[in-house]
Amino acid sequence: MSEAKDAAKPTAEPMTEEAAGLDVDEVTEKPVKEREITLKSGDGKTFKLSSKEAIISKMIKAALQDPDANEVELKKIKGITLQKVVQYMKMRKGIDMEELKWPIKHKTMVEILGKGNEDIAKWVDEVAKHRANFYDLLLATVRLDIKGLQCAGVAKIASLLKYCKAEDLDRVLDPAIQDGKLLPLRQSVIEERKKEEEERIRKREERKKAREKKEAEAKAAEATKAKDKTEGSK
Repeated sequence: MSEAKDAAKPTAEPMTEEAAGLDVDEVTEKPVKEREITLKSGDGKTFKLSSKEAIISKMIKAALQDPDANEVELKKIKGITLQKVVQYMKMRKGIDMEELKWPIKHKTMVEILGKGNEDIAKWVDEVAKHRANFYDLLLATVRLDIKGLQCAGVAKIASLLKYCKAEDLDRVLDPAIQDGKLLPLRQSVIEERKKEEEERIRKREERKKAREKKEAEAKAAEATKAKDKTEGSK
């Protein structure tokens, strides 16, 4: 009889990011019951962790306000990205880093994140070597509302650009980089720069011609005025 009653109990549906909503300010926060939960990516990868670790994300914390929610589906986040998010959650034990003060005054992540965050600084450096994955992680921090990691990611980009030559900007941020080493400038970028330079030259020539035309018209007007004045005095 008890088995029949248990079978009749509704099974909790996995909470989705759409159901949880991203506007966490609308949720009246309550203490989250500590339990093992599962985060599921858009490509079906699953990751188990403690709710205490997961609530570093305000979006996930909002989803876990339902005490029966033990799985959160994150349809717009890939498994390889979610894996890194979970790594951060476990490294920080559910406590996000403090948001950074801007502008940054150092070049290395160890200096930027400060004492006590050396492990996170080295981890961010390692993740950022694969630019495309790193950019996906940054987008995930926005969606999941993890402000500390988001700040660290933005600071990493700032550190890459801080002492970068203007002509190397495209190379430093190239999403094709997979090991942190700069690649030769892509042909598409070279062609784009060539077009931009040609456009600058064309506009410069147009401005020069317009200026010369205006000066010529002004001289002609002065000459006509002087001629009319001379003829009028006769």
